[in-house]
Amino acid sequence: MYVVVGAGLAGMAAALTLQKSGAEVAVVESSDRAGGRVASDQIDGFILDRGFQLINANYPEIKRWNLLKDIDFKTAPRTVGVSTSSGIARLGDPRGALFSTFSKKTGSIFAKASFLRYLAGSPRFDESVEEHFLRTGVGDFYFKVLKPFLQGVFLAEPSKVSATIGREIIGSFINGRSGIPSRGAGELAAQMALQVKDLRLNTQVEEIVEGGVQTSRGFISAKKIVLATDLTTAGQLLGADEIGALAGSTTWYHAASTAPSSSAELIIDSENRGPVINSIVISNLSREYAPTGQNLMSSTTIKHASESEVRRQLAQMWGSSTEEWRFLAKYEINSALPLFQPGYKERTEVKIEKNTYCAGDYLQSPSQNGALLSGRKAAEQLLIDQRS
Repeated sequence: MYVVVGAGLAGMAAALTLQKSGAEVAVVESSDRAGGRVASDQIDGFILDRGFQLINANYPEIKRWNLLKDIDFKTAPRTVGVSTSSGIARLGDPRGALFSTFSKKTGSIFAKASFLRYLAGSPRFDESVEEHFLRTGVGDFYFKVLKPFLQGVFLAEPSKVSATIGREIIGSFINGRSGIPSRGAGELAAQMALQVKDLRLNTQVEEIVEGGVQTSRGFISAKKIVLATDLTTAGQLLGADEIGALAGSTTWYHAASTAPSSSAELIIDSENRGPVINSIVISNLSREYAPTGQNLMSSTTIKHASESEVRRQLAQMWGSSTEEWRFLAKYEINSALPLFQPGYKERTEVKIEKNTYCAGDYLQSPSQNGALLSGRKAAEQLLIDQRS
């Protein structure tokens, strides 16, 4: 028997890899559902994801596990709405937004051309995403478009993120197909959970000991253990004095009978007029997210903000009154993503003790693909060690 601690994407990927080899494995999860941060709630007929998140259907690990096979997947537009003081300009895939490339609202033509130089170049080991962009001459295009967009990707200032990781994530967006399951991001996790043979929910692991784990429901014997919790919990169970840096965010949900736009594009604020870094009429992407006659707006902040501040900025970003918007809920997630800082050292060793292995996005990259990949790699290393 093997035990996987944590039923997030990393933990379930580890469990399914072990199951595929014919091994007996139990997945122990402290909460009442699988999925970790990839979860959705239903409130008053609305579907609220626990933190705004798009899923990249072209991620290699998403494809490897065929996770979208039985999911009604709604593909997001390949354009972004850039909110300026004079309106919203569209920018993105040139095939779908050719003329936006020439709009001065979103940066000079020279700066946009320099973005191609960025894509063709290589980052330096110790520089940040921001330093890499500025070094390649992206300039005002970075500050007006790329910076506010990337704040939403990393949930941190690009000046605090490794250029190496940044280049990897940006490349995945360019080659990707982002969207959401029609019934919420939690569908992705639910699809994986159906394949886990032994999933034990509402079971808190209190201690990792020789020969198994001590839980809130008793001792579970295990030959080897995969620790696939979030970074904070992993640090506590391992007795680590220091853990890596984490990025947090708050997602705000508002409802209204009239939507500020008929588009399903993500809107960013090129004017930096407040704490909101992006906003979307998520019910335009999937009508299942809101009941008939209602619309659902999802907005993200990475700094402390009041609801009135958020509402005021959203009116400016959308160019539409928010007075009649109804506040539904907000999700404050203190450890939303691991923060890969400039000069970080890649972690290649997943075995941390004799019979204990680690898995999590903090070992690979701050993405769903990173979580899935880390879980699979941890399980594969465990199986190699078991055979040797």
